[in-house]
Amino acid sequence: MNAKLILSACLALLLAGFPAAAQSSARPAADAAGYSVYQSWSDMDKATNAKYATAVRVSGDAGSTGFWFFGAEQFDVSNRYVIAMTVPFKNRNVTKDDVAGIGYFDLQRSNHWTKIGTTTAWNWQQGCRLQWRLNSDEIAWNDRASDNSHFITRLYNFKTKTTRTLPRPIYHISPDGKLATSEDFQRIAWAGCNYVGIPDPGADQNTPAGTGIWIVDMDTGASQLILSLEKLARVTTPAGWPAAFGKLYIFRSDWNPTGSRFITYLKSTAGKFGSKAYSLKPDGTDLRFFYDEPSHYGWRDDQTLVEGKGWCTVNDDGSGQKHNLPGDAKLNPDVTWIGPDWILADCYPTPENYQYVYLFHVPTGSFIPIAKMKNTAPGGTFRVDFHVRPSRNGRLVCWDASVSGGRQMYLADMSYILDHPPVAQN
Repeated sequence: MNAKLILSACLALLLAGFPAAAQSSARPAADAAGYSVYQSWSDMDKATNAKYATAVRVSGDAGSTGFWFFGAEQFDVSNRYVIAMTVPFKNRNVTKDDVAGIGYFDLQRSNHWTKIGTTTAWNWQQGCRLQWRLNSDEIAWNDRASDNSHFITRLYNFKTKTTRTLPRPIYHISPDGKLATSEDFQRIAWAGCNYVGIPDPGADQNTPAGTGIWIVDMDTGASQLILSLEKLARVTTPAGWPAAFGKLYIFRSDWNPTGSRFITYLKSTAGKFGSKAYSLKPDGTDLRFFYDEPSHYGWRDDQTLVEGKGWCTVNDDGSGQKHNLPGDAKLNPDVTWIGPDWILADCYPTPENYQYVYLFHVPTGSFIPIAKMKNTAPGGTFRVDFHVRPSRNGRLVCWDASVSGGRQMYLADMSYILDHPPVAQN
């Protein structure tokens, strides 16, 4: 069997979600490709002579600067401007009076910073849900209303330099830019992921009927509660929600690539509920179980995503079955697909306290390191996860790191890898 047939067979198995068989060895397409290739995550981690990309620090050296999470667009359509949030301190809890700056770096003007606004609705692990609104010139982020009554969304028009507001905060904007998922961020109990300053109106209820998953019209600001926590509790625990589970809440809700459905990630404050993922349509119908214990996921297409926790694919078919990917990637990588052949990923700190940015080449099951950096941040609430984000064209990767002693933002070019992918050997 020739190499082309081997590649096709391996790709078919992986994309179908089946457990991977032994993968063929791989090497760069040419010696001049200038990168290292490994057949497992552990081999990449043990390597002492790996080649890495040139990483450039985009931000300065004071306070904390970054994008804070992944799965939303950080780059503009030209791949020239990257949006970010800046905070003048590190390693302490956020208070209601802490103001963060919102702006963008110009990659073609020596990373010049332009401030466009501020926010008092942010946390250490997911920031303020800063993101470009696709199919528009707007940048969106969450903030607190001036009268301190509720959380809102601010939108800055990059061309007109004007700002408008929507009456609810958002989580993730749909691919067409028309809708956004929304939740009550003050209800989130996971450390470092809630917004402070406004109390949870349903704090005395485990499964309130007045909140849950919301959908926001990004043009008008109109919002609709499409699925309440009360209804979700009845679906997840048909025999009744045990008091031992504590409060149910929405943690994340992310659209699939066409916006036909989205995944919602549920957690509770106590007991053995754990974490559960469901998928549904934008109107709240056709709710179905996705899988148990979601964590760092990224959609490949409308039917399948890859889950970093356990390094597997999961199909949106209600089965909840997880299909292992080859190479046994460790430490719960954040994952983003770049086309059908590449997964961009990272990891929590290793026992030696290093973090990686790397590419996984699906057809050959190859791990290609891009960066390895020392972690200087504490664990827990104030940790600094890389949360890797590709540019719109998939050629650049941006991430947050603590190697300088505080959270700052870094950038590397992946073009030389993407243009010269590994090839399988007979």
